[in-house]
Amino acid sequence: MNAPSPPHRPPASPDLEIWRRTLHVSDLFRIVAKKGADNEHMNSITVNQARIFGYIFSRSGEGPIRISKLAHDLDVTPAAAGQAVDRLVKAGMVDRETDPTDRRAFVISISGKGREHLREYEARCRELSNDLLASLPPEDVAAFDRVLGAVYDGLDAKWQEILAARDKSRSED
Repeated sequence: MNAPSPPHRPPASPDLEIWRRTLHVSDLFRIVAKKGADNEHMNSITVNQARIFGYIFSRSGEGPIRISKLAHDLDVTPAAAGQAVDRLVKAGMVDRETDPTDRRAFVISISGKGREHLREYEARCRELSNDLLASLPPEDVAAFDRVLGAVYDGLDAKWQEILAARDKSRSED
C-alpha cells in the first residue's frame, strides 16, 4: 500500500495548508508506525477499531468501560461500537464482561494481550518520533510540543462543548 499523497492544489491560505498538512502528517505517522511494526494484530485492525482501542486504553485507569459510554464519547452508534469491540475481542485485544451493576450491559477493558501489543506499538511510535525529531534543534522540538499541546487542548475543549450541546439537545427532546 502506498502512503497517501498530499493533495495537489494551488496554494491556499496558510491556515488551510496547516489543516491539510496536519491531517496528512497524522495519516502518514499512523501508517508508518503501523506498517513498520512486526505486529500482525496491530496491522490487522481498522482505523475505527484502533480509535476505540486507544479510547479504552486511555481510560483503563478508570476500570472497565461500558460500551454505551464509549459510543457516546466517540460519537458513534452503540451498534458500531459493539461491532468494533466484537472484532477486538475476537482478536484478543480487549476483554468484554457483563457489567456487575447491570446484567443487560457489558463492560470492556484492555486484555493482557492487548497491553502487550500496545506496548510494542507505542515503542514503535516513540522510535519514529525520536527519529523524526532528532534532526531538529531542541528549541524547535519544545516549540512544536507547546503548539501541539495548545492545539490539542483547544480541540478537546471544543469536542467537550459539542458533546455537551448534543446531550443537552437530546435531553430536551
